[in-house]
Amino acid sequence: MNLSNELKLGLALVLIALTAILTLWMLHRATDPKTCKNKVKGMLKRFAALRQYKVLSDVTVQYEGKKAHFDQILVGVYGISFVSCLADSAAYYGQEREEKWTKVDSKTGKKSYFANPITAGEKAIDLVRRVFSKNNVYGIQMEHLIVFAGSPRKTEIFVKGSIPMLRRSDLKKLLDKVRYEEDRGVDVEKIVKLLQDHAE
Repeated sequence: MNLSNELKLGLALVLIALTAILTLWMLHRATDPKTCKNKVKGMLKRFAALRQYKVLSDVTVQYEGKKAHFDQILVGVYGISFVSCLADSAAYYGQEREEKWTKVDSKTGKKSYFANPITAGEKAIDLVRRVFSKNNVYGIQMEHLIVFAGSPRKTEIFVKGSIPMLRRSDLKKLLDKVRYEEDRGVDVEKIVKLLQDHAE
């Protein structure tokens, strides 16, 4: 079957337009904060599933009138990792003990300020320690991880701190370390239930 030149040209233009739309959609997804945050969640869930660990997402723990929010919590026999996910594709600036950090959006150049996730994480984990203490749970190894989950090409990090500050690819490498396989006797189900019992 022979196609006319006009039809061939029309099909070629349609294919070019579809390719352009698909490319723009993929670029948007790569920088969309919700997508970026879900990629971190998916990474943790895949890691947990192979080891019978548990992942809790968007948890707000309440105790004695105070609240602590966690983007992700990974609970395993090694202990607990509390993950703060900075999902925007942006340039981040801050110091470990500064009250506020700065974020400059990679698309708009708009500057905004947000609470220092290091100090916020310390306060949040302290609240969890108090919940554990009330329930006679001691000796659990706990860590706080900050993950810059935005597009690798459009996220810049100008932050100094003593706790791990990771890109998505760094998180996967970190979880591959032997310490996340060590059995420190943590009762995963008990810890998950305790956190859920105190969740909003």
